[in-house]
Amino acid sequence: MKNLGKILGAVLALAVVIGAVVLVIKLISGAFSLLSGLLNTILGLAVVVALIAIVIWMFRYAKKNK
Repeated sequence: MKNLGKILGAVLALAVVIGAVVLVIKLISGAFSLLSGLLNTILGLAVVVALIAIVIWMFRYAKKNK
């Protein structure tokens, strides 16, 4: 019976370690997902600003060369 308690304790400890490793991996992958979303947002805003700047330049150019 003493061996059964040691085996059960070892199995429980192994399950806790595996759970902690899985949790760390999920937290790291979630952080990378957030960084990816932030980068996509920044790139999207840069494209919108660039398009607005091009349209403003086009209207100024057309007004100047009427």
